[in-house]
Amino acid sequence: SDSPALAWKDSFLSHTAMAFAGIVDVFIVLCCVVGIIFGFIQFLLIRSVQVGDGSMAGQDTLEQGTTPESRVPGIYRKIMGGAMTFLKEEYTICGIFCLFFGLLILVLVSWGAKSTKQGVATAVAFWTGAATSTLCGFLGMMIATYS
Repeated sequence: SDSPALAWKDSFLSHTAMAFAGIVDVFIVLCCVVGIIFGFIQFLLIRSVQVGDGSMAGQDTLEQGTTPESRVPGIYRKIMGGAMTFLKEEYTICGIFCLFFGLLILVLVSWGAKSTKQGVATAVAFWTGAATSTLCGFLGMMIATYS
């Protein structure tokens, strides 16, 4: 038989662990938000840098009197256009995959745990992770192509 002192100790430890877990969850989410905001600020700073005056943009050959440096703005626009096209195609495919995989997670977890609430929470966690990963990938690509 458990003594009242042990029962109180177990209850206290259980409540302390749950409170600590709640604090850790808030800390993790806060760190994610701060990281995404920092990445976005870096993206805006890099984006503000101007690349040439664009007067030679679009030239594919070196004509007499032009330099490789004068072609940089045109090359930059082509790289940026290619990156945006790539991201659009990649995120279309990934979005479709994440939608169906999240639904599969919802169904399987709901069935396995015999709790629709648990299935929905797990699917939402998956979709939240996929969305933040997508956002970080987009910011990373933009920072890489702007720099």
